[in-house]
Amino acid sequence: MRRLLLAVIFAVCTVGLGPAASARAATKLAVAKVANDFALTMADYGNNIGTFQKRDLDVEVSLITQAKMIQAVIAGSIDMALASGATLAYATKGAPLTGVAALSGPLSILVLIVRPDGSIRSIDQLRNHTVAVTNLGSLTDWAVSQIAVHESWPAGDIKRVSVGDTPARVAALKTGAADAAVVDIAAALDLDQRGDAKILVNFGDLITNFQNQIIYASDRLIQSNPDAVRKFVGAWFETIAYARNHKGETVSFSEQALGVGPDVANRVYDALMPGEFFSKDGRFDPAVLKAMSKSFVEMKLIDHQVDLSEYVTEKFLPASH
Repeated sequence: MRRLLLAVIFAVCTVGLGPAASARAATKLAVAKVANDFALTMADYGNNIGTFQKRDLDVEVSLITQAKMIQAVIAGSIDMALASGATLAYATKGAPLTGVAALSGPLSILVLIVRPDGSIRSIDQLRNHTVAVTNLGSLTDWAVSQIAVHESWPAGDIKRVSVGDTPARVAALKTGAADAAVVDIAAALDLDQRGDAKILVNFGDLITNFQNQIIYASDRLIQSNPDAVRKFVGAWFETIAYARNHKGETVSFSEQALGVGPDVANRVYDALMPGEFFSKDGRFDPAVLKAMSKSFVEMKLIDHQVDLSEYVTEKFLPASH
């Protein structure tokens, strides 16, 4: 009789907790990152330290190219994306995504490398040479186009070849298929340390008026679950704050995530984390958005300047920001 009574009590309690347990079930989010660089691995770091989990988010991060990310958003298989500012050009063409937070500002994370043979020693020697980029219309492609602008050359005087991810770009450089390549700062420092390449220029020194990376949400998610967007953005900024205050732990994580040694991981952290690279508030600068619209026309990503502020929102930023 006692066992029966206990069983009934347990059943009643379980039923009573059912709706609450369901309410606390983690929301699954498919998140795409378009590069495995120090900045975007902060999403993986957030998973590692639990900032997403504490907000009842089950975040799955995948690495895909920008082109595939756009396709996945259209297909409804990606909820959020960590991608370049250049992705806004596709939003103006109808891609169903909206910028919900500025992620990083200066292009300090992108570096142009050349072979270590000394054949190219300065950017003015790049005229009529070929640079390996991810794909046409990508951030790497746009960054190279700005060398021509900086040097007052016609855009066609610096050629770009689309080869894909970082290993492919490095391979193109080593084999002579390209005379230079755009890679992230961690890869550049690692190659330079091993004597496999030389750093020619950091794009952060060349381009200062650009929104480097943005957190995007699919319009579908914004409509169906705006709270999930708000939670993700809040967790992102908590992760960055944690990384700023825990250098040793963050450097150790980035060693593994980026596949580099401790010296390179330390140098990357010191170059990007303490300064102004990461946005502290997620807000979009109207002047920067206007400059980006002009650059999109120059790149032929759009045929006329548009008001990019229509394709971003700040309503999901944490209240303290």
